[in-house]
Amino acid sequence: MNRPPRPPQEHVLGAGLWQRVVRLGVLVTVASLAAGLWAREAGRPWQSVLFLSLLAAQLGVVTGLRDRLRTRENPFLPVAVAASAALGLAAVHVPLLRTYLATVPLDGTETAVAAAVGLVGFAGARAESASRRRSARAAARTPT
Repeated sequence: MNRPPRPPQEHVLGAGLWQRVVRLGVLVTVASLAAGLWAREAGRPWQSVLFLSLLAAQLGVVTGLRDRLRTRENPFLPVAVAASAALGLAAVHVPLLRTYLATVPLDGTETAVAAAVGLVGFAGARAESASRRRSARAAARTPT
């Protein structure tokens, strides 16, 4: 709310937003594929690991992009993230859902790898946000 509004003629992905989307998309893709490849090489259910890793990475990015993790501005975001994580876990552990989604139950190691990918997404989003804030501060200090 402290920033001025963006110019009406500016593209919705303007002001460097499209570069941020690409960087975070590449991070999510690489981290999720790394987990899937690890699972495949280890003879584990790679498709289920990839599914859960992709979900965890995306939820990590969503959480990491918040300026403050705990705020009353949007109290339902943590609820939505937790519900999405629970549904993702249900997709690989509840027999009826496994049948429809063709997933395989994961053991603790495989679930931990997927959670670690979520932490990678979170850390990448936090780094991206910190970089954006540093750039904005530097631009504010530079005389025009």
